[in-house]
Amino acid sequence: MNPRLRAIASGVGLGVLGIGLGFGLVLVVGLSLALAGVEIGPLLSIGLSLILVQGIALMGVGYAYLRRQGIPLRSVGLRFPSLRELGVAAGAFVVSIIYLVVVSIVIQSLGAQTAENNVVSLGRQNPEILLLLIPGSYIFIGPGEELLFRGVIQTRIRDVFPPVSGVIIASIIFAGIHLPALSFGAPLSAKLTTLAVLMGPSLLLGASYEYTDNLVVPILIHGSYNALLFLGLYVQLTAGSSAAALL
Repeated sequence: MNPRLRAIASGVGLGVLGIGLGFGLVLVVGLSLALAGVEIGPLLSIGLSLILVQGIALMGVGYAYLRRQGIPLRSVGLRFPSLRELGVAAGAFVVSIIYLVVVSIVIQSLGAQTAENNVVSLGRQNPEILLLLIPGSYIFIGPGEELLFRGVIQTRIRDVFPPVSGVIIASIIFAGIHLPALSFGAPLSAKLTTLAVLMGPSLLLGASYEYTDNLVVPILIHGSYNALLFLGLYVQLTAGSSAAALL
């Protein structure tokens, strides 16, 4: 197989494996707890998802791949960021929020429909879980997704592609892998619109990693982006607002 096609296939396969393993773990553990008579409420459900999907599955697949390839974990750039790198993280975070606001306005003006994330749907019914997701964004979501999709998949693709192409391809894989997390009953056009919106932050995360070669930078950006959205949705819901939040 062509080396570039092999790299893309490897990236897609790792992403699917990570998400599939995570969902499988959630199913097995959830069924085991249910059979043991444990009631699985919203908080426990989200906690299990954070730990099993992002914390174990995504991190585990990423780490296992590095070990199998004989690549030390430090090679992905896990180090304390410098002042310059913190500045990159802060700037990219601000740009991502501006992007989200602008895209939200455009989507509303066009009357386009988006698909809501299942976590957001659950959060609308139980706002207290959003408070758990705020620290979870830094502890599990950011580290888990960035290790696999930037530290492993983007790096793997960059072995055979130039920087810009590598970032774009890895970002497409990252956005596409979120498809199972979107509302099941949403129209395909709404899901595609949401995935297109996700490409903006994904490209910023990939570009920040390419620029700094420090995985902590996109982890900080990703965690802060999600945490702010979860906090904003919590404030909206508890304040009685019906405004929508894009995640």
